[in-house]
Amino acid sequence: MNVLLVDDEEYVLDYLETELPWASLGIRNVYRASSAKEALDIAGKVPFAIMITDIRMPETDGLELLSTFQREYPATKVVLLSGYSDFSYAVNALKLGAADYLLKPVTVDEVLLCLKKVFVKIEDETRLKENLATASDVLKLGITRMREHLLLDLLLGKKYSPEELKRHLKALHLPLTPDSACILALIRIETGTEKITREDHELLCYALLNMSEEIIFEQIQEISSLWSCKDHDHRFIVALIPVDSTHGVQGLVQRIAKLQEAVRTYLKRTVSIVITEPFVFQHELQRQYMQALNLFWRSIGTRTDVVLSMKEAENELAGEQTSKPLTRLHQSPTMQQLMDSGRWEEVASKLDHILEELNMPDYRTQQHLMEVVYYLLSSFSYIAHKQGDSLAEMVNIPSLQRESFYLQSTDAIREWALPLIEQFKRSLYDVSPNRNHIIRQIHEYIERHLHEDVSLTRVGEHVYLHPVYLSRLYKKETGESLSSYITRARMEKAAQLLTSTNMKVADISREVGYQKTQYFIHVFKEHYDCTPQNFRNR
Repeated sequence: MNVLLVDDEEYVLDYLETELPWASLGIRNVYRASSAKEALDIAGKVPFAIMITDIRMPETDGLELLSTFQREYPATKVVLLSGYSDFSYAVNALKLGAADYLLKPVTVDEVLLCLKKVFVKIEDETRLKENLATASDVLKLGITRMREHLLLDLLLGKKYSPEELKRHLKALHLPLTPDSACILALIRIETGTEKITREDHELLCYALLNMSEEIIFEQIQEISSLWSCKDHDHRFIVALIPVDSTHGVQGLVQRIAKLQEAVRTYLKRTVSIVITEPFVFQHELQRQYMQALNLFWRSIGTRTDVVLSMKEAENELAGEQTSKPLTRLHQSPTMQQLMDSGRWEEVASKLDHILEELNMPDYRTQQHLMEVVYYLLSSFSYIAHKQGDSLAEMVNIPSLQRESFYLQSTDAIREWALPLIEQFKRSLYDVSPNRNHIIRQIHEYIERHLHEDVSLTRVGEHVYLHPVYLSRLYKKETGESLSSYITRARMEKAAQLLTSTNMKVADISREVGYQKTQYFIHVFKEHYDCTPQNFRNR
């Protein structure tokens, strides 16, 4: 915080600068000026929280200086000093927005009291600005969320009366009416073979929406002009755009080309987009959305970096009576037959053969892609059931369901399926001696790392097994869960240290992997039915 002292009498400046405890008041720097012109020169270079100025100075007086500061530096609080006990000066000063008015000669106590009042004003204004900024952020976030919910409701067929819809549109600051002509755009962000989380996908959507608003509306406002929502079920961003704002379909196509280029340049990604023809917002929205959704999957499918208008998509599909069925998927021997007979090298080749066909132009549709995913799940489920297990235990279905959100390309399917095939191979055909070797490896690793965080994941990484499969294999081979074995090994090691060393209980606790001694004592008592100290005494 800086303060500026202004007076044409040097002794006044010296007095104010030296006699007041500025540092203890939180003032970092004290500047001084002997005229209004000099004060304005300094203020143009340094921000000031407070200015204390004489009211009577040659050329420009303090009231004029106050007026200039109110106009150019409104955040600066101004305190006026005068040697004239003229009430009219005080009245004018306060009218012009002075924080306070003091009569010369001033004492240190008078200035301190005045400054404390000014600091209270500064704090109050700062708090008010922060509260207003917070309220503004909450309002913008609330409007954004309510816009998304309203658009999703309309896309899914919820009906509103014209008056009710008009009221919602006005309340949410949306630049259209129920009878507006609009264009619907379905946008898909494509990440190739890169494996990203939902959180990463959300960030990409956020960046793309900001780019879209700037390119389509040629500006970014505090409350977005772009009405959009995220259709998580189909991985789309859905944007509803008034025709007037884009100079018609052709204008939108040109802006979309700019958006594609911006996404390539700044996000290092591609997007595919379907654009509808203009339609009346209130009456046609759901039908246009469903039609665009269907055309997207049938016409663009698994292709990338494609932009089509509805007419272009329909023309591409013209003449197609029915989509061509996949042939390699069901050709004998099938994946299921190959796995069932243990021909694992051929299983991987069969998968490549299937995916090669899926990559052909005639089969790059969402329907074909999902047919392959469901076929593979069915095959895996059959093999798991035959072994007497459930698919959920074998491949951790909750994780699979989260990742299936991204199975939108042949590369993604291959990356997902090959490790599962390898896991099935090891699960179903590992011979017992080999499994015994794995159990020995597990025990040796646990014994060496008892003092560390011996988790299922870490043990799995050591023996190159998926944690779910590792847990299942260990229980099957030993009849005991791996977590139970780790606890037992720790307790046995603790018992051995208690009886053969003079180590403190707290040190033994850390030695067997427990950072909290109290928790170690609790586990030990459950295991041996006595505390570690009683165990040692016995």
